[in-house]
Amino acid sequence: MSAVAPGGESSGDTGAGRRLLPHVAGYVVEAWGPDLASCATQALQALVEGFAAVPDVPVTQLVPLEAQPSGAEDMLVSLLEDVIDGFDVFSVVPVRFHLVETEDGGIAGDMEVVPAEGVDLIGPVPKGVSHHTLSMAAFEGGRRCRVLIEL
Repeated sequence: MSAVAPGGESSGDTGAGRRLLPHVAGYVVEAWGPDLASCATQALQALVEGFAAVPDVPVTQLVPLEAQPSGAEDMLVSLLEDVIDGFDVFSVVPVRFHLVETEDGGIAGDMEVVPAEGVDLIGPVPKGVSHHTLSMAAFEGGRRCRVLIEL
């Protein structure tokens, strides 16, 4: 799946996609997919696409991701914050995500990361995730989410 420009949209055969919308405080991620894990994966990819142009390079590390069972919105925020923290603390940028829903209702998987110095930053790195416009809801047999990424 190719990168999505702000305001752009991406979708594939899986019924999953994402888009970025401008906002005065940062940008809004809208994502959708056939299930919670695919919707979260799309949202995480959009988060990264908002600040980095990730080259197609060999992955240097796998980093585990996990959101304990709680409300869908809380799990999404947890995953998004893990990506932001990964950049801030370890100077890594994800290039791919692999997430599944766990038997207990959480989300788990990993992200393939590369060192930040190997990535072109195309915008400011996010500072946080706002709860102001946060939503994760069922729609047409799938999930759709919306979240404000603060810069």
